[in-house]
Amino acid sequence: MALKRDLSLTSLTLAVVTGTIGSGWLFAPYFTAKIAGAGSLLAWCIGGLMAFLLALVFAELGSVVPSSGALAQIPLLSHGRLSGFIGGWAVWLSYVALPAIELLALLDYLSSSFPWLTVQINGSDQLTSAGHAVAVLLLILLCWINLNGVRSLARWINGLTWWKLIVPVGVALTLMLISSHWGNLQLPVGGTEGADVVKAVGSGGILFSLLGFRTAMDLAGEARNPSRDVPLAMGLGLGICLAIYLLLQLSFLVSVPPEDLTNGWHSLNLTAHGGPIIALAMGVGLTWMVTLLLIDAVVSPGATALTYVGVSARISWMMGECGLVPRALGQLNRQGVPHVALILSTLVSALMLSLGPGWQSIVSFLTSTLIIALATGPISLMALRRQLPYAPRGYQLPMASWLCPLSFVLATWAISWCGRNALEGAVLCIGIPTLLFVIHRRWLGIDMDVPSALWWPLYLGLLVLNAELFGDGGLVQLPQAGQLLVLAVMALGVMPLAVNSALAEASPHAQLEG
Repeated sequence: MALKRDLSLTSLTLAVVTGTIGSGWLFAPYFTAKIAGAGSLLAWCIGGLMAFLLALVFAELGSVVPSSGALAQIPLLSHGRLSGFIGGWAVWLSYVALPAIELLALLDYLSSSFPWLTVQINGSDQLTSAGHAVAVLLLILLCWINLNGVRSLARWINGLTWWKLIVPVGVALTLMLISSHWGNLQLPVGGTEGADVVKAVGSGGILFSLLGFRTAMDLAGEARNPSRDVPLAMGLGLGICLAIYLLLQLSFLVSVPPEDLTNGWHSLNLTAHGGPIIALAMGVGLTWMVTLLLIDAVVSPGATALTYVGVSARISWMMGECGLVPRALGQLNRQGVPHVALILSTLVSALMLSLGPGWQSIVSFLTSTLIIALATGPISLMALRRQLPYAPRGYQLPMASWLCPLSFVLATWAISWCGRNALEGAVLCIGIPTLLFVIHRRWLGIDMDVPSALWWPLYLGLLVLNAELFGDGGLVQLPQAGQLLVLAVMALGVMPLAVNSALAEASPHAQLEG
């Protein structure tokens, strides 16, 4: 029994859009404005450039590995089993928490009408017992939809995504027309301008919002023409979403009442009424928009959660197929859905619902974890060009010898911008399971291709060392340009070591189809 190839280019593009426009549009403009003020527009452009460059790298990788859960096996293909586990675990860890994040955002907005859903603890909204029960029931519903097969999932995605395209654009244009305080763009942030801009990219939710392009790769095994459609879907979907987010950010900046900015953008507080966009709408008397936003607070995060309940299962399914986790996770039901992996992902997402201290804190951690996984892309691409020179490529990255190092440097910067706590938490959550995995496989006598994975602890160790020395509260306070230079030198030093440590031939344990 195999996965069913029912997804068209339109469905893949809409999956990218629905994976990109979720809770991010409801919260990212607010947190980004608080951090960078008018500089948030530049921050979105920087984040967009990073996302586009990574998307170009993974467009080629996606055409070489046109299978669902491809992100879990690209490092396996180029660098062997241990690298495959590290990369796959990091991706799965970030994916399986995404439905929980989206549902937290959904219930946070709905708490303006149903206050029994959340409670304020230490300045952040957390779920009550009743709210937690509602979230778990919603997860079960999303799991049931996914269990009915990819064709059913595509129908839901296609219908919900058109709504998600129309509502944010309509809300942004309406707020700009009614509340046009263009002088807000001249107000100071209240901190160090350059540092605030780059911090907003990682901690404001920008990269969290824009990295949804990877959804097309996660569903590639169910695409009708993956080599052609996956790269196109990533480019089209990301372009559409970046344009919408820029419009939303501009609208938010000029819609905030000037009296709320007396002490600068850093002091802005729009946490009342369930969400910042609702607070703006209520402030100008747009009660109909409040109703629309409450509906969208269900649709946008709900549709994104629906998508990631499915794609997180496909990551663990592919890891099971490749022998990186128990093979039971590779089982498919009659609809061609990895049902064991899907149920496991749903259960873990349900457990994570009780761990959230706040949307922004979780987003910083998960963005750091995900970019650590994506950072292997440029390295694997260069290695696979040597290992699989004649493999069919529906798209080939031009000037790869320049763009791959550049994208690796940008990814390294982005990991640092997520913050010291997020980075250290991500490294800990990746490192401990990896150590247990190595011990278990060594006990079984299974070769783990350890030499090809040694660049991982070197890279992660240098990232943590840099954070301890030069990060917030570190021993040495470098200017922003100095920090970027140190990280760039570090990345450019690690990359050739990582590329040259790849396997002599592509790993036979990876699966290029399915």
